[in-house]
Parts: sequence; structure tokens; C-alpha cells
Amino acid sequence: MSRRVPSCRRMPGLVLAAHLLAYTAQCVAYALNDGQKMVAVVSVAVGVGRDGLGAVGPVEVPPAWMAALTLLFLSGSMTSLNRVGERLGRGLVLTRPLHVVSAETAATAAVLSSSALGSPVSMTQSITAGVVGVATSEGARKVRWQGVLNMGAAWLLTLPSSMALGCLAGLGLRLL
Repeated sequence: MSRRVPSCRRMPGLVLAAHLLAYTAQCVAYALNDGQKMVAVVSVAVGVGRDGLGAVGPVEVPPAWMAALTLLFLSGSMTSLNRVGERLGRGLVLTRPLHVVSAETAATAAVLSSSALGSPVSMTQSITAGVVGVATSEGARKVRWQGVLNMGAAWLLTLPSSMALGCLAGLGLRLL
């Protein structure tokens, strides 16, 4: 049994078309979701650099920036697809083409829905949960739960450590 993510060459035509459509929608969701976070971070950094700490106001982003950001996120996603797919396939579940399409569709719907509500979420967590959910639908034994637990632990550590490091960086900036 292969431990690699199936290549596009082995997908039936209809599944390949569904995959390409779902993946394109996922890239758009990724750009809309994570793009707004990156635009805000860059805009605030530019504002602070230009006008000082107290001068950051509303963030306005020209449409050209948004288009460029969408293209950058799409190209970044396309270049890392194989690496991330293989990691998910080896570490969490053995995926099949229909699993991939189902997980992409579920993650896209979840991310777009939460973004529409004004609550951007992690695209990585959404697609990973989608992959695990699809595999679990065929039985809990299809999932490598130790890999899921390791990833969950990393996510739980990331938020508080990022907040602590951000606090330290903010305190350090005040000393300057």
C-alpha cells in the first residue's frame, strides 16, 4: 500500500476536475481569509513606521494590493501543495483522491463562512480537520491519531507562545 498522496495522473477525469475546482476555491478562500490578516499586519507596520505608535488608524487597502495578494497566496499555495499533501498523507491519514476533494470543499466552506462572519480562521487547521474528518467517515482506524494529537498540541502551544512573544516585543519597542 502506497504511503504517498495520489498524483493527479491517477485520478479519474471527473475527480480531477472536481479537485481542480475545489482547490481553486480553496486558494481564493485562503487569500480572502489569511490575506486580510496579512494586509492588516503590513498596514499597521507601515503606519507605525511612518507615523509612530499612536497614529495607526483605519486600514484602507487599494484593490490592486488585494489582487496582488491573492496572486501571491495562490502561487505560494501551488508551490507547496505536494510537500504539504505528502506530510498530511503520511502523518495523519492515507488519502485517496475523493478524500482530497471532500476535504478541500469542506475547508473552503468553513473558511469562507467564518470570514463572511468576520472571524478569520486558520486555513491550515481547516484543511487538516477536513482531511481527518473525511478519513474518520470511513472509520476511526483510518486516522493516525498520534499525528493528530501532535498537531493539536503544536496548535495549543502556538497561540499562548505567540501572545507572550508579542507582549515581549511590544514591551521592548516601548523601551526604544
